[in-house]
This record gives sequence, C-alpha cells and structure tokens, in this order.
Amino acid sequence: MRVIDEYVDKLYKHANPKDPETMELKEETRIHLNESVQELIKEGYTESEAFKIAVERFGGFEQAEKLISLMEIRQKTFANWLLTVGISILVLVSFMFGFFLYLGNVHDAHFADIGYKIGENISLMDSELTDTLFVDEPLIFKASIYSKEARESNPQKADFTFEGNKRWVPDLFKRDLYYETNQFFVSLEVIDVRAIGFFLFAIGFTIYYVLFTVWGLIQLYHANRFKVVWILCLVMLNVVGYLLFLTKSKGEFRKKHLNIGRESL
Repeated sequence: MRVIDEYVDKLYKHANPKDPETMELKEETRIHLNESVQELIKEGYTESEAFKIAVERFGGFEQAEKLISLMEIRQKTFANWLLTVGISILVLVSFMFGFFLYLGNVHDAHFADIGYKIGENISLMDSELTDTLFVDEPLIFKASIYSKEARESNPQKADFTFEGNKRWVPDLFKRDLYYETNQFFVSLEVIDVRAIGFFLFAIGFTIYYVLFTVWGLIQLYHANRFKVVWILCLVMLNVVGYLLFLTKSKGEFRKKHLNIGRESL
C-alpha cells in the first residue's frame, strides 16, 4: 500500500536509506503493517480505518524497539560521517604540510640568492636600487645590511635598512635569515611558510584526533565495551588504542566460540 510505504519512509527518514540495517528495519515494519491492515480489512474495516488501527497497534514496546534501533543507526551514521570528515581533513592537511615544506625549501634558495647578491654587490647599488629589490618580495618584511667593520663597532646600527610590508603577521610565522660575504653581513626577516604549514597541520590533526576519538567512543558504546580502560586507551593512543580494542575483542570472540565448541562435544 502506498500509504504504508509513505509512513515507513517517514518513520525512518533520518536513517541512511542505503544502510542494510535500515533497509531491513523498513522492510520488517512494512510487512508488519501490511499484514495488520489486510487482517483488519477482512474483519470489515475500510482500508483507511484499517491503516489507522494498524499504526496504533504498531505502538508500544515494539515501536520503542524500532525507535531504539533507529537511534543506533543514526548514531552509527553520524559516527561514520565524523570518521570520514576527520580522515579527509587529515589527508588534506598532510598534503598541505608537504607542499608548504617544499615551498619553504624553494623560498630558502630564493632568499639566499637575494642575500648573497646584495652582500656581494652592495657597493655598486644605491638605496633606491636596493629598495626596488625588496619591494617585489612580499615575504620579506625587513632587510638589514652591515659592513663587517660597522657591525663589529656598533652591531645595532645597520648601514642600510629596508622595512616594507607593514601588514601584521604573528611572530610565530616569522624567522630571521643571515648571510655573510667577505665584506658585508645581511639579515632578512621573512615569512616562514613551513611554520604556517606546521600550524595548519597541527590544527587539522587536532580536529581529526577529536573526531576519531568521538567515533571510537560510539563504537565502544555499541560494542558494550564503554569502560574506563578502553576510553583512556582510545583517548591517549587514538588509532593504536582502537586497534588494541579490536584485537582484544577478536581474541575474546574466538575464545568464546572455542568454549562453546568444546561444550557441544
């Protein structure tokens, strides 16, 4: 009956329709209601009346069991969604971290070229030409150039200082680079893209860790193993803790079935 199909779909609308457990529960509910309606029609009720009575009879303990099962399905669906999101974030930030590491190596080589170029040619460059060299470098915040004699006499006073890119960037993402030639010492304050990559990875890994832990706790709950020792193991060891739980559970399962086999003999 169409009205029964619509009622069953509405009853399980929050569950994953592709989940085998959901499909089984929906089919059981549909069969039960269809049988009840057919029996009531044989007793003289109209189809509409039979459906209403069948739905009322469907209540009570049986419906409570179905709703409990539905809650479990929703919890498992939600847990799997958390796990998918967590792993996706971990994979994404891992790739980003690798890319930022590679980018950092490229920038190091580039900054070294600039530092040694200035140190070797500073005597041929005026301040305007030197400024031009740094203006097109958005990752360089400050450059200081010292002659060796001046640095030994007054290390706080540079022969030339360039300060550009006044935008605010946390000190966590900055670092100082130093280059020395025969006559000059060059100091560059730059953005450290590797630090940015590590920071993003730390955030992503933390999100993954929390989501995996929540997923694991839901699995422990459904396996009736929601005990302090397993909770601590999962929280502290994450994937390793869950693998220990699976290994222990499989060992107990095999032992139980071996004992049953021996008793049957």
